[in-house]
Amino acid sequence: MQVHASIPARGPRTAAGLWLDVKALAATALARLLHWHDVARQRRALLALDARILKDIGISRAEAEREAGRPFWRDGTDPERGRPVRST
Repeated sequence: MQVHASIPARGPRTAAGLWLDVKALAATALARLLHWHDVARQRRALLALDARILKDIGISRAEAEREAGRPFWRDGTDPERGRPVRST
């Protein structure tokens, strides 16, 4: 017979504990929404750049349009960690 280490059961949820969970979830959601808003703003600004500035930053008009056309939620970061996602 194999014995596994047991994980202690969580105690009953208190109103204060539940409130902290709700606040943390709300803070995370707000941070994500603000981030998406910023991504959308940056993509609109990218479209407004002229050819000279795009050349200075090393991207073509087609690349700028492709990036600006991406949905705001496809921001190139891992939502859990906030780090860039490797493209394959």
